[in-house]
Amino acid sequence: MLRRKLFFVTILVITITAYFDMAGVSPLNPLASHIENGDIIYEGTVKDIEKGKTGYKFTVALDGISEEKSPLVLISYYNENDEVYELYKKKIRFEACLEEPSRRRNPGCFDYGKYLKSKGIYAVASVKSFETVKDDESLLCKVERKLAEKKYSFIKHLPDGTRGIMAGMLFGDTSHLQEEVYETFKINGTAHVLAVSGLHIGILYKIISRITGRRLTFRRLLILCLTLAAACMLASWTPSVIRASGMIFLKALAEYCDRRYDFLSAMSAVMLILIVKEPMSIFNTGFQMSFLAAASISFFMPHISLKVPESISVMLAVNTGLIPYQIFVFNSLSLTSFIANIPVIYLVGIIMPIAVIYFVVFCFGCEPEPIEYILKALTAFTEKINEFSAVGGKGAIDILSPSVTFILFFYMIIFFASSETFEILRLRKKWKKIIMLITVFMTASLIAGGFCREPVSDDEVVFVDVGQGDCIHIREGNTNILIDGGGSVNYDVGINTLKPYLLKNGCKKVDMAIATHLHTDHYKGIEELDREGMVGRVVTKATAGTEFIVSEDLYIETLWPVEISGNQDENENCSVFMIHYKGYRILITGDLDIKGEKEMMKFYEGTGRLSADILKIGHHGSGGSTCPEFLEAVSPNVCVIQVGKNNYGHPDLKIIEMCRKNCIILLRNDIHGAVGFSLGETAKHHVMIEEKD
Repeated sequence: MLRRKLFFVTILVITITAYFDMAGVSPLNPLASHIENGDIIYEGTVKDIEKGKTGYKFTVALDGISEEKSPLVLISYYNENDEVYELYKKKIRFEACLEEPSRRRNPGCFDYGKYLKSKGIYAVASVKSFETVKDDESLLCKVERKLAEKKYSFIKHLPDGTRGIMAGMLFGDTSHLQEEVYETFKINGTAHVLAVSGLHIGILYKIISRITGRRLTFRRLLILCLTLAAACMLASWTPSVIRASGMIFLKALAEYCDRRYDFLSAMSAVMLILIVKEPMSIFNTGFQMSFLAAASISFFMPHISLKVPESISVMLAVNTGLIPYQIFVFNSLSLTSFIANIPVIYLVGIIMPIAVIYFVVFCFGCEPEPIEYILKALTAFTEKINEFSAVGGKGAIDILSPSVTFILFFYMIIFFASSETFEILRLRKKWKKIIMLITVFMTASLIAGGFCREPVSDDEVVFVDVGQGDCIHIREGNTNILIDGGGSVNYDVGINTLKPYLLKNGCKKVDMAIATHLHTDHYKGIEELDREGMVGRVVTKATAGTEFIVSEDLYIETLWPVEISGNQDENENCSVFMIHYKGYRILITGDLDIKGEKEMMKFYEGTGRLSADILKIGHHGSGGSTCPEFLEAVSPNVCVIQVGKNNYGHPDLKIIEMCRKNCIILLRNDIHGAVGFSLGETAKHHVMIEEKD
């Protein structure tokens, strides 16, 4: 009875926390008064160091901000310098302007701000330099600093072919892993072995049990506690390692005190502790996956183990619980997951004990070459198995995201159907109570789905936020069209922005992608999406008179250029489109400059063909586009500037002022995120981020 009460209390706390967040009532930002308040000198202790593609990111606990606890800020430092690892648990001084982390910018997509809040981080900043102030001389900090030094030295010492996988398995650090190798792990559903979790802590527990003996004495309990604490420190206190370590500690404590251990109660207790410490942690993907896997073992394994051996039933239980979640979050279903996991987990069971021994002896100054050769062979074999199982990238398929309502109701039903409560009610034939509980589940799911629904998701025309670039998504029934697709030389916009946006919003394949011109920030995203097989037809270099008829309500008319000139710049050859949708007119100008605008105005003079309800401002709001005469000829009610962070001075202040003087509503991707238009009796606009007063 106590077991069920603790679990239900935990679920209730999670539900209340989630509903408060969905209603816009979230914890106060302790750094709110410092956000965008100019450059200020701060001091703080470095809590974590993470290597990125360019430079490093420090998590710093700031001093002198709050009396209760030191708020965390994420500092980006772009100099390549391995000595930064020596800063762990040291106090630094730096000058920076704190910024609020970017929130969700496209409907259904990754919310970076919420992700950071789930780790207790409420501000970000970039620094060019810093100075070490002093060290924290407490015993705990000295131990953590020494462990971190050994960890980074060990990773640096590992051979290139071994470093990535070993750093992932031992410390959950995948920054040293090649992208294509990590991708094969994701395709096979085996990426969990590269994040320290229950599997790794379980292996560690078995190693300790073998060394210290089966009988649990106080000495063995103390050794276990110290080892688990060291594992948490080395893995940067991630939710998955805390969950696994906490549950194993409670299991050992129950054994030592001669008390009954209950898996579900231990999971609930650890979960409650983490939520009390940081309520926003419930939105952390690692937190969700770790506890969902544990809950799946608790609920499903008793049923599955009746049919299959226990070693396989654990894997089946975890997969049953995580597959729907992975589809919802990552829009991917691994077809080879179960087959690939069997040899990979078996190999991890061999690699981990050897790797732990190697790390321990390395900490004492020994570097045994035979162990290094063994690990190199085993990690290479693991990589080959993954590569083979990925079937050349075809081992996983893309799947559209189910709704929040569906995924919540699904989990409530399967966990309820697998519970002791359901079995008792079924045996007692309490059908009315069962139906009542199912009705409660459905109601709660519908309410949550309603709270989570983003208006932009339902809009017919969406100006997608692709950063410094253009992308317009047009929907008519089951037909999806893109005009431009953004793009960057440093970032795969097609894979990392457009693909998740489309899959999250009900589009598995774009029927047609039309490019205004072939510059990187307009066309590269289309190319990248096309390589993924997600574009039916690509259209470039459209000229005046070309029409794309989609339905009675929608057609796209090409207004410019009259012809493509081979001697002109791409911007001068830029195609201009008028979207005719449900009686509304939306003018898309690409990067057309003022010269092109005036030539087009002269060509259509007296026809009214350029007038529109909505205008996409040319060239990201550049001062070289959208002259006053052109704005007057179009006479829009709303203007949209597709712009991101840039060094070009976009948008130009005179463009903003011109819209203001003409009483035109101005919407921008850099401020508002994605901008959508619902075209009913009146054209209504929606934005992902409301502008602050």
